[in-house]
Amino acid sequence: MIIKDIQEDSLAKKQTNTYELSILIGVDSFDYMVLDSRQQVLALKSFGLEDSGNGHLKAIEEAFRSDKFLHQPFRNIRAGLAGGRNTLIPLRLYDPNQNDAYIGQLTELLAGEEARADGLPMLGLYNVYTADKGEVALARRLFPGCRIFHLCTALLEGLRHLPAREEGFSIFAHLKGSLLFIIAFEGKELRFANMFRCQAARDFIYFVLLVYQQFGLDPEVQALHLSGQLVRESEIYREAVRYIRHLEFLEPPAFFQFGPKLSQEPHYFHFGLLSLSLCS
Repeated sequence: MIIKDIQEDSLAKKQTNTYELSILIGVDSFDYMVLDSRQQVLALKSFGLEDSGNGHLKAIEEAFRSDKFLHQPFRNIRAGLAGGRNTLIPLRLYDPNQNDAYIGQLTELLAGEEARADGLPMLGLYNVYTADKGEVALARRLFPGCRIFHLCTALLEGLRHLPAREEGFSIFAHLKGSLLFIIAFEGKELRFANMFRCQAARDFIYFVLLVYQQFGLDPEVQALHLSGQLVRESEIYREAVRYIRHLEFLEPPAFFQFGPKLSQEPHYFHFGLLSLSLCS
C-alpha cells in the first residue's frame, strides 16, 4: 500500500545514475528518498506493509517490483535497517572480530540475526547492532552494491550536522513505527543513545523522562526535539506536552534543499531518510 508518493518536476528519470538513493527498511514500512548531487530532495515514497514478521520481506520485494523507478541505476545507494538492538563501542576499544561478543554483552544473538557494525569516526565510536539476515540479503539482492547502516547510525550522523550548542544538553526523540530513539548531547559530546519499543503514548513519555531523570534535567526547562512519525494531533504529542514544557520539531541540516512539492511536507517527519543520505 502506497502511503506517500511525491516527485518534484525537476526529477529526471533518465539521469538516476547521478542521483543518491536512500532506502529505509522496517517491519511495517518501506521508504525511499532520492537526492541529487546538490543535496536537493527530488522524490519521496513510502509503502505501508500489511504483513508482519518475516512476511514483510515478501511485501518489500513486491513493492520493489511494482516500482520501476527503483530498477534504475543510481550513483550511490544506502540501505537503512530500522530494527535491531545496538550498543556503542569507543573507537579505541573496537575490534572488528568481536562484534558477536559485543552483542553478547547486551543481548542474545537470535537465529536469523547477525552482528554488524557502523563506524562513527567523528564521534569516536562504532555502532554495533543486530541485523536481520533476511533484510540484509534482500537489500543486497534488490540493490546491488548498496551500503547498509543501522538507523541509529544515521540519526547520529544527522544530528552531528546540526549546529551544536557549546554547553548544556540537547535531547532528541525520533519515532519510527513502534521504535523510539532517544539521543542526548551535552555540548558537542554524545552522552546517551538508545532505542526503545514504544507501543503507546505512556511508553514514549516514560522512556523520555527516564533520560531526563538520569541527567538531572528539568522537564519544565529542558526542551525536547522531536522528529519522525509525530504530529501535534497525536496522542503521543498530547501526552508529552503535559510533562515537557518545550517541545520543538527538529529542522534538518540547512544544506538540504526542497522543491515546491516537498516543501509542503514537514521535514522533521523524514529526518531518518535525510540522515541516512549522510552516512559514509
